[in-house]
Amino acid sequence: MPFKQLVLLLVVAPFFLGCTSQLPVAQSEGTSNQSPPPVIPPRLKGAIEELRVIKIKIEDGINPKEYGEDIADLVPMVENSTGDAKVLASVKSAVAGHQLAVKFLGCDRINGYDEVYQCRDRVLQGVFGKYPDIAARAKDAVRGENFSYISAGLDRDAVLQAIWEKTAIDTDAALQRSQPSILPEGSKLKNKK
Repeated sequence: MPFKQLVLLLVVAPFFLGCTSQLPVAQSEGTSNQSPPPVIPPRLKGAIEELRVIKIKIEDGINPKEYGEDIADLVPMVENSTGDAKVLASVKSAVAGHQLAVKFLGCDRINGYDEVYQCRDRVLQGVFGKYPDIAARAKDAVRGENFSYISAGLDRDAVLQAIWEKTAIDTDAALQRSQPSILPEGSKLKNKK
């Protein structure tokens, strides 16, 4: 009897071992389809973090002077960054949008009615070139009106909010591509999927 049990054990054992050794292989096949997050150099990581902080400050209400300083500090960091092309493109796009918003805000410090709106219209040309959908919405907003300056027919805060919506999308894209687990649940990027 002990001999039969030993033979049975030797015959059946490889089946059990074969089944258990295949489970981790099957699990790793499921995870191997997902590519690991790209390697992000420290300078680019810092730029992404700064964009995330700026996004939060904008949501809470940002001081224009502080905002301009934050963007001025961020520009050289981004210009000297390297790393994943898609992440870097999202970061550069967000920074370019913020630079336009800073310029638009800067027009408020100019003296004279005509001068303020001339300044805003110059900045709006850059905004419209970067964000054609904002251009379309702006033109719809002033359709049928007779303004010397298109910016005179637009709400300043609405223009800024439209720009910041775009920079938030770029910021979320950079966060998502660099570390998929970092993106908050209520993010606009996740809602678009």
